[in-house]
Amino acid sequence: MAHRGASARVPENTIAAFQAAVEEGADVVELDVRLTEDAIPVVFHDPDVTSTTDGTGYVHQLTLAEVKRLDASPGERERHEVPTLAEALEAIRGVGVNLEIKNLPGEPDFDSPREATLEAAVGILREVRFDGPVLVSSFNWLTIERARELAPEIRTGFLTIAPIDPWAALVYVRSRGHDFVLPQSPALLGAGADFVREARSEGVRVGTWVVDDADTLSMLYSWGIDAVATNDPRLAVSVRDAQ
Repeated sequence: MAHRGASARVPENTIAAFQAAVEEGADVVELDVRLTEDAIPVVFHDPDVTSTTDGTGYVHQLTLAEVKRLDASPGERERHEVPTLAEALEAIRGVGVNLEIKNLPGEPDFDSPREATLEAAVGILREVRFDGPVLVSSFNWLTIERARELAPEIRTGFLTIAPIDPWAALVYVRSRGHDFVLPQSPALLGAGADFVREARSEGVRVGTWVVDDADTLSMLYSWGIDAVATNDPRLAVSVRDAQ
């Protein structure tokens, strides 16, 4: 699963990064979704555009036209735009997509239980008739609960950071009928192969993020993990195929 595209080599969350990920053999492209001021879902990780563009301000306070004027690859020879979700989905037809819906408590665009970003993203999936596998993931359990209400046909996954016990996350995922438990890699490595076996025996798939080391990738594949988010899909594919 290409984390923000082939982001080890191409500016993250750009059409070029997504196309490179597909070319490098990724099965799934992971991307981040936020909403502009005029309610258009765009692909962007942080709430503030300063982190990866030449602009300033919050995504949710900028119109799509303003977001499109940003350079998503400052310092690079080639300029890249911030893509809309619709543009991103068109660029990756033929593979799957993991839509990480950004809606975190404490961030300026947090809107649970409204879930406007999720609603807009589901609308775009239907509008463009995306026909690949889809996973909606979030660190916010309210978001994936709402996703099950809006689009029960779409798989959902619960993301957790390293300090969160994966076993506790698994209890929640299993009890609420979500498809994936997605602990950060240090937590999953601490839980070990038994965690993967236990989850899968209960019908829950296991993914993790972000792994760019060949030895760790090889070990995770040997455990039978279902998804590994990586910035380097070329490496991950080569390790997987050598198993």
